[in-house]
Amino acid sequence: MYRVLKFLHLLGLTLFLGSIFGHIVVSVLGGGPHSPLFLFARQNVTTATNVLTIPGLGLAIVSGIGMAVISRLSPLRARWLALHGSLALVVAAIAAVAIIPAGRDMLQGAIALRDGSPDVAAAQILTAKRIEDIAGAINILLALTIAAIGVWKPKL
Repeated sequence: MYRVLKFLHLLGLTLFLGSIFGHIVVSVLGGGPHSPLFLFARQNVTTATNVLTIPGLGLAIVSGIGMAVISRLSPLRARWLALHGSLALVVAAIAAVAIIPAGRDMLQGAIALRDGSPDVAAAQILTAKRIEDIAGAINILLALTIAAIGVWKPKL
């Protein structure tokens, strides 16, 4: 059972990080708010977030908890595991509080631009993009740090 959970854990990490890198590519190709591809890009990012990114993060967290339970590894004794799990919860919180709402705001702004509200929509998009860029970069760095901690299991 542990090996199945480990596979699911790696699959969750792959879905999470892989989809984020996909978001970056689609966002760059979609151009700025006034690009004809911007709305299409934001729709794709939203779909990928709902189908890949969020489920991948959830799978990584749940399978990680399962591995800790099955192996009887306590975060109180294995400090690396406490840090690993705590940072994973920070990533989930940043995604829930900042990144997902910013993505939703950009999609709504793109729809408003298409429907003819350019001034409000452009400002909304730029603010949301700044939040998504900063919080997204933090989450990528945290996810890579979490992966490194999980591989090396440093004695803290």
